[in-house]
Amino acid sequence: MITTRLLNNAIHTELKPHGFQRKGSNWYLSSEQVIVVLNLQRSQYSATYFLNLGFWLQQIEHIDFPGEHQCHIRTRASSLWPEGTHRPEEGPPRIADLLSIDDYPCNEGQRLERIRQFVAEKLVPTLKAGVSVEGLKQLLEEQDGFLIMLVARDTLGLPLPD
Repeated sequence: MITTRLLNNAIHTELKPHGFQRKGSNWYLSSEQVIVVLNLQRSQYSATYFLNLGFWLQQIEHIDFPGEHQCHIRTRASSLWPEGTHRPEEGPPRIADLLSIDDYPCNEGQRLERIRQFVAEKLVPTLKAGVSVEGLKQLLEEQDGFLIMLVARDTLGLPLPD
């Protein structure tokens, strides 16, 4: 059975070589401009997990280790990468399915390997790009699905949503 500890360790294995610092179920990558936060959250109702991404703008306020829920810009990995299939025989699975332990049939080793691969191929480049203001602005232009606080919009010079 996949446990939170196994998931944390699989994710940590991929993030640590890139300079991420782990505190519990959160990983941090910091610069003078932005603190990037990746959070592994477990549903309180089932064996379903979520990968939450947060970006804290240091020029708004300096904090060493903000919680993902406090970040000025936030999203879930499943919002940025909804692609994939719900049926393993039809192709690569969606990250939301891989993190739904009870509902998605998958060999434990295969599940952990696919999650590690997702972290390495999708999350690491995205999180590393967002550790600078310019990289974060480009990321926000290229991707939909981010929740952006008004103070962050003002700071980054982003227009209000329609």
